[in-house]
Amino acid sequence: MHTDFVKPHEMKERTQHPYGSVPADEQQSNSSSVEDTPVEESSYGHHDHQKVTYSTINQEEQDKIEPQPLGTSWLDKTLRLGFDLIVAISALFFTIFGIWVYRMDGTPAGPGTTGSKLFEASQYAPTIFPVLFAAIAGSSMKSIALWRVQTRQGATIGLVQQCLGSQTISSAFLTQVRLRAINTFAIFSVILWCLSPLGSQASLRVISIVDDYLEVPMNMSTVNTFSEYQYGYSEGVGEAGTRISSPVAAAISAASLLGSRNQDLWGNIRFPMMENLETSSDEWVDLPHTSNLTYSSLVGTPVGTLPSSGNISFTLPGSYLSISCPDFGTSQTSEFFNWISRTPPNGNHCDWASSKTSNEQFKIAISRQCTGSRMNTTTHNARKLIWESSTFNNNTDWTWAACDLTTTYVDANMTCTGSSSGSSLLSTCKLSAARRSPNYQFHTNWTVFDIIGNGNYNFSGPNSDADGVLSILTGLYPRLLPTAGIEPVLAYLINPYHAVGLGESQETMKTYAIGRRVFQTRLAQLLNSILYIGIDPTVFTGSWDLSHIVTNEHAFNFTAINSHQYQVVRCSRPWLGVLIVSSLTIFICALIGATLRIITLAPDILSPITAVFLHNKTTGVVGSSTWSSDEWARNLSDTKIYLGDIEPGAEIGCIALATSTRNVQAISSTGRYYL
Repeated sequence: MHTDFVKPHEMKERTQHPYGSVPADEQQSNSSSVEDTPVEESSYGHHDHQKVTYSTINQEEQDKIEPQPLGTSWLDKTLRLGFDLIVAISALFFTIFGIWVYRMDGTPAGPGTTGSKLFEASQYAPTIFPVLFAAIAGSSMKSIALWRVQTRQGATIGLVQQCLGSQTISSAFLTQVRLRAINTFAIFSVILWCLSPLGSQASLRVISIVDDYLEVPMNMSTVNTFSEYQYGYSEGVGEAGTRISSPVAAAISAASLLGSRNQDLWGNIRFPMMENLETSSDEWVDLPHTSNLTYSSLVGTPVGTLPSSGNISFTLPGSYLSISCPDFGTSQTSEFFNWISRTPPNGNHCDWASSKTSNEQFKIAISRQCTGSRMNTTTHNARKLIWESSTFNNNTDWTWAACDLTTTYVDANMTCTGSSSGSSLLSTCKLSAARRSPNYQFHTNWTVFDIIGNGNYNFSGPNSDADGVLSILTGLYPRLLPTAGIEPVLAYLINPYHAVGLGESQETMKTYAIGRRVFQTRLAQLLNSILYIGIDPTVFTGSWDLSHIVTNEHAFNFTAINSHQYQVVRCSRPWLGVLIVSSLTIFICALIGATLRIITLAPDILSPITAVFLHNKTTGVVGSSTWSSDEWARNLSDTKIYLGDIEPGAEIGCIALATSTRNVQAISSTGRYYL
């Protein structure tokens, strides 16, 4: 502080009062009323032609105002700078958050993981970001205006109004409209505030948690359904009466339950009957879950070595016996034909295997291979099947059919859930597509009846497999008396959902009345059920164990894909870019605002209410008292204003707004006091 400093009341004789105003004590005459004292004309700019009466401040009150130097203490500056840096770093955290999310992209998002915590944090970000953005952008706009007016270049009224009017997102748009401002700063302020809602949404949408699948190849096993029937020998026929008949009878009783299911009673996978899909090519046929499919057998194919968790997708290969009956209709006879005495109608088969029910309701015969035949891939005459059945309590009007037996090879696309037992017994499987397999070992006219010799596919003597299968089919219900009603096998052909306990009206229904296609489909389902279980009853009835399979030829290995569903973090690249641009922009604005507040010496006089009390030296300004603030700013947008010392020659300066640099000196922070 200068030692020769003189207080204002001591130097009033030599102090020039600003803007031409005259203190009240110098205007007073002998009159005691201040209001009655005339004053000289004002030198306020464009109001010089008006006569104004001023209410002057009492000199004693004026003397109480002490001159002060500009600038703030280092403590205040440090505290303000620390606060500004904290705000700036807070804005930078959103950039760090976005980069962190990018680094976590594709990682698991289970409970307690970093990814899940980042996702939880993102739910609060849209609330924090716009508040932080408004605080930084609004204060920075004001800092720009205050700093600019104190520079030697000054600031236009339009620029100051644009800065002060762009402190919120709505006013940033409206200010440019009201001022009709189309310039670089207007575009900048609009773009800047557009980043607030965009950055807010980006902080939420940059991260998401989605389901993903980890696919691992694995080996699985199934039964080769083109395997020989194991109970065709004489001793096996009696054993099959308990090991095969009971499961088949259970499947027939559960036909209504199995109607639309692709898994049987033991969880085995059932193949669709490709003949009923009316496709003869090997193209894949999509099978929606809602479609009412016809399956080739009541018993499916077991699948083993399933993992305990996840979804398993695979293509299951298999085969089944197919029946085609070109001759189907009625027979005017009263007794079964003796097929044993007849030679089959082709050169490859020499005799017949036949069997009939004890109540003589139906009889079935299958032609047998001649001795010395050997299976190969060449064309072969199909085996013949002859069917005869009577109508219950009617010995005239019989059903008769002559059919061909072939093999259909099929591939089925399946997806199963994990199984704790390792088999499909405790798994749920869905069929998505199927096709006639283009890969098969033998011509389709060869069937499982042609296989003997422990899977060597050789024929060296009379084949007894057909005899055993027919014995099981005709003896499924051995204790059924002739007077007990219709044979359940016949009942299945007529109405599979009521195979046991048909009503009297259905007992008199003729088998041929169901139609050729239905007859051959349902008869194939019964024969395939017996043939499947006959490979290995233990494996097919829910006790999957590869060691139970008789020979290696009965097992088939294939590759499956085990998919584990889990949640992962996903980073949206476009929203990441928006978040980084928004947060870095507001970070830079925070640094600019902090810097301007440090180097700005002028007091903050740009708040709206302080405009009433501002000193000013705005000469040469012409306007109307009817104008609003926006009209003043719009009409005088190119007029520059300066904030400086308008009494540079006086010992005590005065800070005020001026419209000219003449007699205006820059504000100093050292060595000078201002009043």
